[in-house]
Amino acid sequence: MATNKLAQAQQNTLYNDRYWENRLLEMIKLERENFVFTTLGKSVTLPKKQGTKTFSLRRYNSLPVSDGLTDELLAEGVAPTPLLVEGTKVDVSVDQFGAYIEETDWVADIHFDDIKEIYQPELARHAAEVIERNIMSKFSEASEYFVDATDPATNDSVDAITAEDILTFKDLRIVNLTMKNYRRNGHKKFGGKPVAVLHSNVMQDLLDDADLLDKMLTPGNDNLPIKAGHLEKYKVYGMYVIETLIADVTANINEVNVYTSYVLGKDPYAVASLGNGKVKWYSTGFDAEKNDPLGQIATFGYKLWTGAKVIDPVAITKVYSASAYDASLADFTTDELGASASQVEA
Repeated sequence: MATNKLAQAQQNTLYNDRYWENRLLEMIKLERENFVFTTLGKSVTLPKKQGTKTFSLRRYNSLPVSDGLTDELLAEGVAPTPLLVEGTKVDVSVDQFGAYIEETDWVADIHFDDIKEIYQPELARHAAEVIERNIMSKFSEASEYFVDATDPATNDSVDAITAEDILTFKDLRIVNLTMKNYRRNGHKKFGGKPVAVLHSNVMQDLLDDADLLDKMLTPGNDNLPIKAGHLEKYKVYGMYVIETLIADVTANINEVNVYTSYVLGKDPYAVASLGNGKVKWYSTGFDAEKNDPLGQIATFGYKLWTGAKVIDPVAITKVYSASAYDASLADFTTDELGASASQVEA
């Protein structure tokens, strides 16, 4: 009776590909913990073989209560005016993304390290970041709030942001109250409380906020936000504040670096996948073929389908501000240290 052992199983390309695919998926599960928007959206799945890459969602409006209860007050024997249902259709599209690495047989035979073994985990991070950045690129329909340290009523564009327009707890409270006034609940994953997602530099701005010192760090408390140097997972003024390593930072016409933060309520956007949503792993060995007759090049990489769409623009607000801590922004294109940190341009 023949027994299939590891050495024989891995010679079979089907089992070998399945091993690498499963390994990639497990790594992406770990990496996605660092990419918050992937986990904070409402997950939807577009079935395969539907002849389209667009999925329609429906969001139904709440039933209104009339002023003075005039429509709800019943008179004897008289039926009231029936309520009308209203809804909004939102289309979510998925796009295909992928990346791969190729190496020559010289690298495989002479180089000190196994490139595939080293860069397969990095490809997992790469895939997770592609999904995250694609989600963020779909937030153009979100509500907007522009920080103005002097007169909020006059600040209505990114180019109007000055170096003094630092985010404060008051700004986050205004955004939160706006959502509440439009009867939007908080995020499900934060116990029904809104969550503010901030760039690391903007998080440091809040540590300098006078409200933190005067109203929260009172005698007898452990003062943990200052000791830890962040406010992650702290509930402040009825909302949570968390940090993301990926946030938009762009220089405006006055060369002020403008940071984009996000305040999220209930079901603000959808994250779409195709079929089972799995990332597919592909690899080719050093096999001879028409374009590579001597089998000198091997490749390995991934392919995926992903998409996103804002469902409720009132439940997601982009907050624009400057930061007092933007002196050490990474350059991912020309700076050597920045390039080693990320292969996807900011």
